[in-house]
Amino acid sequence: MTKDRILSAAKAVLESAGFEGLTIRKVAQRANLSPMALYRHFKNKDELVNALMQDGISAWEAIVRGIRTRDPVAWLQALMEAYLDFALTQPHRFDAAFFLPAPAARQFPDDFAAGRSPAIALAMARIDQAKADGRFRDEPTLGIAVALAAYGQGFVSMQRARRFASDKQFKALYRAAQRQFLDSLKPSGKNE
Repeated sequence: MTKDRILSAAKAVLESAGFEGLTIRKVAQRANLSPMALYRHFKNKDELVNALMQDGISAWEAIVRGIRTRDPVAWLQALMEAYLDFALTQPHRFDAAFFLPAPAARQFPDDFAAGRSPAIALAMARIDQAKADGRFRDEPTLGIAVALAAYGQGFVSMQRARRFASDKQFKALYRAAQRQFLDSLKPSGKNE
């Protein structure tokens, strides 16, 4: 119960103060604990940051597992839309999952090639299915999955840095770029 209370407090501090303001002292204060009491549950800030990151990743993976369409390309489009929705509706969990410098964060490409990311593994299965169906060229699956993730994360980073005139423009450009990327994977001369 106390560990959950600490994690909730850490999320609140992350939301209000950002990563730079995430300190053991602030989290303990928010959880109504002494810093020493917090250390009984998280031995240091890295362990707390890892827990925040894992909470965000778990939320993301639950969303990905909820995508139900069977068509592999439609599934990838739904994945990209879910990523956008996660970034906009749960920004602090999204940030914890994808932007926190957590020591235990999965590393490209080895952790992903080894299947340590359920979300990437599901995307890779859909990419392989699209390739088997002749809808994508025979390009390296992991490379496609990583590029798809990078497109999304890059756009979200630009949006967070206020590089778009409006949220409407951001969403339109995000969706257009993702469609263009998926279209670029089609075999030459193939239109859907």
